Amino acid sequence: MLTIAIPQLYCGASGKKGAYNRQEVGLARALAGRGCRAVVLYPAVGADAIETEEPTPGVKILYVPAKAWRVHAFYSTWQPLLDEQVDAVHVMGDNSLGVPGLYRFCREHGIFFYSQLGAVRSDARNPAVRAVMNLLCRRNLAVYRKTPTYAKTLAVQHTLEDCGVPCAGVLPVGLDTAIIPTVEGTKAELRAKLGLDPDAQILLFVGRLDTYKRPLDLVPLLAALPENWQAVVIGSGALAEQLQGQMQAAGLDGRWRYIPSLPNTEVHAYYHACDVFVNFNDHEIFGMSLLEAMYAGCVPVARHAPGPDQIIEDGVSGLLLDGDAAVFAAGVQAAACNAAMGEAARQRIRTQFLWDNSARTVLTMLQQEGVYRDGQ
Repeated sequence: MLTIAIPQLYCGASGKKGAYNRQEVGLARALAGRGCRAVVLYPAVGADAIETEEPTPGVKILYVPAKAWRVHAFYSTWQPLLDEQVDAVHVMGDNSLGVPGLYRFCREHGIFFYSQLGAVRSDARNPAVRAVMNLLCRRNLAVYRKTPTYAKTLAVQHTLEDCGVPCAGVLPVGLDTAIIPTVEGTKAELRAKLGLDPDAQILLFVGRLDTYKRPLDLVPLLAALPENWQAVVIGSGALAEQLQGQMQAAGLDGRWRYIPSLPNTEVHAYYHACDVFVNFNDHEIFGMSLLEAMYAGCVPVARHAPGPDQIIEDGVSGLLLDGDAAVFAAGVQAAACNAAMGEAARQRIRTQFLWDNSARTVLTMLQQEGVYRDGQ
């Protein structure tokens, strides 16, 4: 049986136990669903021994002792790749400093190495740090030039090509349907359950209330919409108090609901109960909440950015806009009146942005590379 390892080289919160919607686990489940074994490795900084989880048949998660420098993980050993008899590694390494070492280990032990990248250059705010990181990342680019390398977005594909890295194609991030709950009931029934106005038009914002997400754009947008429009905001962050103050100052207190924290499984009821999902981040790399909203049929209205530009078919499965609150208000109202757009959004995710789609592409490539035969 083909065994694929998916090591996380980022040392942050995304791989911690209990974290929601871990990309590596979602892909692992999809690969297992297609008859493979999948082994996910997460760095466990400060741990003395490997811990193991088996969340579903065919999927094993290993928390391996590691050291960290900033957000870069350095595993104490790659021996688990040998112990698990791994045939190939699927690396979402981006500009992680641990990529060259992992590549050398795989090359020395005959393990097939390929990548799926969401970024190439450093996004550090400090210019000096950014310059140093981009210099160090030339080592990664040398690896990517020698091995099959996919981009998560069209923007990354263009960056790879600019850096002289042949791109195997776009392999987007997908939704892990195993963690998405079934939401029962009509929109009216859900609104009654959630305590939302049954007669209002409701826009939804889900995400960090930090500068890069531009949550304060909600204030002029809601003010520009007719009074039958309301908003639900789910998320926390540095701008939470400022958002609340601006809503109050604009006289909008009675037209919005703020939910600082909510279990991820419960957010899906709001995707089904609301009319329009808004995304203001003009640097959005992808947007998992955008995928989730569209999966539920909540029509997206988003600023142009690499992620939304790839996910949304403008005018078909949502709207892509640039401009001020008046432009957004017109777009939001148009989206809410287009029932076909909600169904198109739902189908767009099901056909293009599930992890199973990515797993199918990966296995086709591995067959072509001779890593395994179908039915092995």
